[in-house]
Amino acid sequence: MGQDWSRWLDEAPEAGDPASRETRAKAPVVRLRKGRGDDGDDAPLSRPILVVGGCGGAGTTTTALGIAGELGTAGAPTVAVDATASGSDLALRGADENLSPISLQQWLYGRGDDEPAPLKECLSYASSGIGLLWRDAAPLRRRATYLTVARAVADAGYTPVYDGGSPIAGRHLRPLLEDADIALVLAIPARVDAANRLRVTLEWLDDQFGGPAEGPGGGIVGDTTIVVSHQQPGSEPAIADHLREHLTGWVRDIREIPYDQQLGRGELVRHTMLAAETRRAYRTLVAGVAS
Repeated sequence: MGQDWSRWLDEAPEAGDPASRETRAKAPVVRLRKGRGDDGDDAPLSRPILVVGGCGGAGTTTTALGIAGELGTAGAPTVAVDATASGSDLALRGADENLSPISLQQWLYGRGDDEPAPLKECLSYASSGIGLLWRDAAPLRRRATYLTVARAVADAGYTPVYDGGSPIAGRHLRPLLEDADIALVLAIPARVDAANRLRVTLEWLDDQFGGPAEGPGGGIVGDTTIVVSHQQPGSEPAIADHLREHLTGWVRDIREIPYDQQLGRGELVRHTMLAAETRRAYRTLVAGVAS
């Protein structure tokens, strides 16, 4: 990624200063990471989705729950998977119907000989119809990685939505980032400092997973959807407008999730109780990411 791309960070966005200059034309998405569907097999109807944070407090858990909730209410067999390094509050925030005592690790090794137990019997559940897999702080055993998890979830017939938390550079996330079949959602809070940290994150993605011949809109950066999460009521800096001005054509899309009282309280999230505007924002996000 060249200097033209990174120059936008020289000036921080200001509140009430929407994009006014002409943006770049949207470039086609070119995925150069290795994908399971590249051998000619039919692609799944919904892509697996990995949600990671551009910084701490980015709202990856609520974003993952919102995406999974919309997939679930649309009838897709969906499971939200805790893909953090040592466990998050994914199930505690999302399992409003039943919280299972079975962790991801217990499910993954449930039958012994590295064979998972039946997934449906091990899931926590939300009233939106989705399942949830929480993990504990113990590392995955033997040579298992989140690629092992991804294959087992797919074999069970579910579309996974991973809550990867932050930082994005965690070793446990690399197998998911290397898989071009998995859509990448990069979440940030609606703050100037979080927007300015995107340069480091996107350049790291390009350095680690990009190809030498990629141009604007290519590779993993071109397949990344940025989500700006509004976590405070009232007016906030026009972060999303600033990002659209400078990153259109470089990333897949830039979306916003409005402030929602239920999400802001940090309590159990009931998807059907979210505000209509919030639900619409998640549906729009899903339509662009999961196709």
